[in-house]
Amino acid sequence: MKTISLSKEDITKLYADINAKADRIIARLLLLMFAFGIFIALFYETWLVAVGVGGLCLFAYFVTKRLLPESNLYQYVLSAISAVFAAQYIYQMHGMAEMHFWVFISSTALIIYHNWKLQIPLILIVYLHHGAFAYLQYMGYQEVYFTQLEYMDLTTFIFHAVLATGVCLVSGIWGYNIRKRTLQDALNIKTLSALRKEVEDLNKDLMSVNRDVKEKNEELRASEEELLASAEELKQINENLNNLVENRTQALINQNKTLMQHAFINSHKVRSPLARILGLVNLLGHEVNLTGNGKEVLRHLSLSASELDDILKEVRINLEEAEFKEETPDQGPQSSQSPVGSQIF
Repeated sequence: MKTISLSKEDITKLYADINAKADRIIARLLLLMFAFGIFIALFYETWLVAVGVGGLCLFAYFVTKRLLPESNLYQYVLSAISAVFAAQYIYQMHGMAEMHFWVFISSTALIIYHNWKLQIPLILIVYLHHGAFAYLQYMGYQEVYFTQLEYMDLTTFIFHAVLATGVCLVSGIWGYNIRKRTLQDALNIKTLSALRKEVEDLNKDLMSVNRDVKEKNEELRASEEELLASAEELKQINENLNNLVENRTQALINQNKTLMQHAFINSHKVRSPLARILGLVNLLGHEVNLTGNGKEVLRHLSLSASELDDILKEVRINLEEAEFKEETPDQGPQSSQSPVGSQIF
């Protein structure tokens, strides 16, 4: 799996939702802070400061946000006017120490944007305001309110500044850590989505492979059934052929036996008359005085009888050879009996 990271578009889209929710909360907080300035104006008749300074702060924030909706400049304006609101409250309440707490409240509220840099404008304006007003009050200017004391000594001022810086530093660290954790969570979600997509693709591939395997199994099963059917058919054909060969072999054996029997009978039964004919021919040749034609007939008769005798001898020899081959275990009856049939026919 390739390395997954958050692109600028991903971060922009992520913080578009976060900032939209934060803007709604901050808008209500600013209206509340403006209303708080109006409320505390009752104590020292500071209506002009409450309306003028508070109104300018709201104007600066909402106009910047309206004119530059894609920029985060309005967040830095928010940081600056938060310090101005705190200075306004301190002035309106003639340096009441509790009004300084608004710096801490504002610093904490800025965490909502997950941007530690927003603490910088706030603390710088606080330094400028506190330093300038503390010095002016120390120099004896009237109606310059920073503390309810006659003045703030340097040690107290340093502690005040260090503590304010510490609060802004802690808030900045919180904002940084929250942003880091938010981005990590977004990366985890993106990674899980990619893994889920990869798993879904793998499942689709596995399903496709399973379908292919199932189809192959069905084809193999069909082929196996065809092979079994073919094997059964071949087995039946072989059985039929074996039966046919056995029947044909038995028929040939019986036929050869019949032929041998006929040949044996013919050779022996014909042999006796032939022997008598040969004897008569010899007798006629020695005892009877024949004329020219009679001698010729006797000669042809003797030749024919001799030829017939030779044929019978050959038949007898073939019968003896057939009987010998039939008794040999390595050869079947067909090979031993076929010469007899050829000789007879």
